[in-house]
Amino acid sequence: MDTISTALADFIGNVRFERLPAPVIAQAKLRVLDLVGVAFAGYASMEFPRLVVNYFADLGGKPEATLLQTRAKIPALNAAFGNAVCAHAIDMDDGHRFAALHPGTVVIPAALAAAEITGASGCEFLAGVVAGYEVMIRVGAAINPSSLKRGFHATGIAGSFGASAGAACILRLSPAQTVNALGLAGLQAGGLLQVNHELEGAKSKPINPGRAAASGLFSSILAQRGAPGPLAIFEGEDGFLKAFADQVQIEVLTDGLGQTYAIENTYDKLYAACRHAHACIDAALEAARSGQVDPHSIQRITVETYAAGVRLAGIAHPPTPSAARFSIPFSVALALLKQDAGSDKYSETNVADAEIQALADRVDLSVSELWEGMYPNQRGATVTLVDGQDRVWRAEVGLAKGEPENPASWEELYAKFLANATTLVSEPHARHLGDVIRTLDSNTLQEFVALI
Repeated sequence: MDTISTALADFIGNVRFERLPAPVIAQAKLRVLDLVGVAFAGYASMEFPRLVVNYFADLGGKPEATLLQTRAKIPALNAAFGNAVCAHAIDMDDGHRFAALHPGTVVIPAALAAAEITGASGCEFLAGVVAGYEVMIRVGAAINPSSLKRGFHATGIAGSFGASAGAACILRLSPAQTVNALGLAGLQAGGLLQVNHELEGAKSKPINPGRAAASGLFSSILAQRGAPGPLAIFEGEDGFLKAFADQVQIEVLTDGLGQTYAIENTYDKLYAACRHAHACIDAALEAARSGQVDPHSIQRITVETYAAGVRLAGIAHPPTPSAARFSIPFSVALALLKQDAGSDKYSETNVADAEIQALADRVDLSVSELWEGMYPNQRGATVTLVDGQDRVWRAEVGLAKGEPENPASWEELYAKFLANATTLVSEPHARHLGDVIRTLDSNTLQEFVALI
């Protein structure tokens, strides 16, 4: 029986490093570089990922795969889970605008664990990353924005498919086995955005990609051992699409498979905050720079954006760094006063800073008809600054820095990697690791793993 899963399985089985275009390979390496940096920073700076990682390290077990932050070898499923949690903890991992999800935090940890248990090469690992990104992004794009409006965290619900696809590619599953793996992955799909709406709950948001990475890897391992899964997991009567969305773009799942690669359309995050805050931060900084505004003189700030941004990143008085990442008012105030919103800026000290909180209280956040009408093609914002003398500065940003249409430079992304990685390792270590990642296609995977 031909199903969506059989089409995806055929694609996954045909993803081989030597068939991938050079720009796709370069992008896969960049995704890995970015992921390692944010995972290091997540473990170094956030409590929740340390709880998860330390628990798995204490459990021990068969030494199959590496926990990036401790270099401990533990069971592969636990390694994938722990690494995924760390990678999402500072909310600085890559994403996809039209799928409304974060592929790297799920796909790369699962692919790395699969590569370690099979002794795969760096080339095979990178091919698995490309396959996982493709499937995860297509699944997310097919159900967005309906699933988002219903409160599902697409990173969690689409992530199990991406992790399974990446692992299936690396494990060299047959087409039939891959169909079963996708079916098993769909049975385990889950993730809710309620974590974004609760001040303490935001800390545990990374549990969704953690579970997705482990579930997808588990699905492919089980399928390799002969376990069956639903053949029509996507389009079935009680399948994934009907369960998670009221409106579906089903053609997105299979049209043009193998002709273009979704990994090339991911965005990078230069701020450690919810993506819905990024255009707001960019616009605020642009307005301030255009008039050389002293941020201490600002008396009023208006931020106009789209409804999803207000709903998901509109926390007014965040008491913790985790909550602050989902607060447009705080993030704008932080960026204006600190001239940055990197991972080290979302600290307990800055959250408790009276001046930052006072400026955040002066932010009037609202939905604009303009940006609501352009969403999701653009995730824009208009920011207006007014000082004590009623002087006004205004800026509009349609797409935040890091989007494919407004890309960050290699120098900016490498600086981001170094800033994040050196929260845990020395700068020489981080630079060596970066060099190994950039040459993964000519180095063994063991050289990479030895440095993480």
